[in-house]
Amino acid sequence: MRPVSHDGKILCHSCPARKSRLCSALDEKAIYELDAIATRIEIKPGGYLFEEEDPSDYVYNISTGIGLLERLSSDGRRQIMAFLFPGDFAGLLPDAIASVSAKALSRLNACRWHIRDLDALMERHPELEHRLRRIGGRVLATTLDQVFVLGCKNAREKLAYFLLHMEHRQKAALGPRETLHLPMTRVDIADYLGITVETVSRVFSKIKREGLIELPDPNNVIIKQRERLEDIAEYYPNGQ
Repeated sequence: MRPVSHDGKILCHSCPARKSRLCSALDEKAIYELDAIATRIEIKPGGYLFEEEDPSDYVYNISTGIGLLERLSSDGRRQIMAFLFPGDFAGLLPDAIASVSAKALSRLNACRWHIRDLDALMERHPELEHRLRRIGGRVLATTLDQVFVLGCKNAREKLAYFLLHMEHRQKAALGPRETLHLPMTRVDIADYLGITVETVSRVFSKIKREGLIELPDPNNVIIKQRERLEDIAEYYPNGQ
């Protein structure tokens, strides 16, 4: 990992993660203190913020780029637990040893804090601890949603859910886009949804033929019939 040096300025104000659930709750004094104990790092595509079985000593906030959380089984099979967008946190783990790895899909920049430094900061700013607990709760809720999807939906429903969920995450992190950009491979999607890569490709082709989506290229999707996709997936991010 290559450190990105401070230039003497408080970079938080221009950081895409400034409006994240943690940073948005902090006043200028707290932001200054949070910045002072941060290390800025950059990870190349395919590199890791941390790996499974590393000590859980650090917390990371994604500034730019897309990543994923993955876990390997004893026989080498992989399950992708989540995709990481700007503003997301990684490393908020309950155990002393990491049970997942955090991998960069694109060039990824993040702020890194040592747990002991955050603990000291939370003593001075109790709202920081409150926000971290809320973030942990939302991570748990997202994990439970994924367990439900993997356990109760067929392949077509899973892929519809995935596309709508990724669009929702992209919009929240980067703003509205006409095209949904998918930096992950079909293998990554398969390992996230718990189906084979052949099934992923087949279902993409099927929903394209049905006119639900367009595929300008393998990494970009245009959703054409959102309501039909929402009904297939039973996924309504706006609470409808």
